[in-house]
Amino acid sequence: MAVNRIERIDREIEKTREKITEYQNKLKGLEAQKTEAENLEIVQLVRSMRLTPQELTAMLSGGAIPGMTPAPVYSGADNNEQEENEDEE
Repeated sequence: MAVNRIERIDREIEKTREKITEYQNKLKGLEAQKTEAENLEIVQLVRSMRLTPQELTAMLSGGAIPGMTPAPVYSGADNNEQEENEDEE
């Protein structure tokens, strides 16, 4: 009786391991699909900007692109909000 129970548990363990392997492979495939979709989206975005190779290099290195104004830098919450939060505590 105990042997049958052990064998049954062993079979269940093996089935579980097979499912884990199956789901790991599925996860790898889904992650690859996501990466491919993200890369395609980036390529489409860059192509839609119609930049020259020099302009693209300047943009990626953090430089300004001729003819475009740089986006404002976000510095976080302003001082008034910080002071109000300190008063509440």
